[in-house]
Amino acid sequence: MICAKLYYDNDLLWRFKIEGHAGYANHGSDIICAAVSILVFNTVNSITELTDEQVSINKVDQKKALIDCEFPNRKFGKHSNEAELLLKAMILGLNTIRETYGENYIKIQNIGR
Repeated sequence: MICAKLYYDNDLLWRFKIEGHAGYANHGSDIICAAVSILVFNTVNSITELTDEQVSINKVDQKKALIDCEFPNRKFGKHSNEAELLLKAMILGLNTIRETYGENYIKIQNIGR
């Protein structure tokens, strides 16, 4: 199962940690894992390239299917509106994947909200 932990402070997402394999299909053929990976990495790359939001990648581990990403200035109430929109789009995508394929494959936890 993929576990997405979304960390909030004053309704601002300041960190996310996504880990695990969906187990929907064999490794290399799992469309849920592929969808989540593309969604998350495209969001991080877009924020890095298209906004002035500070991004810190704490850890990436391909074997564990893990990414731990932080936006440190958000803890101080500073954020980019463009990055906020991109993060909301990522969360919308994660929720859509969960609603489409079910909670047996992806779990989303909102922490601090």
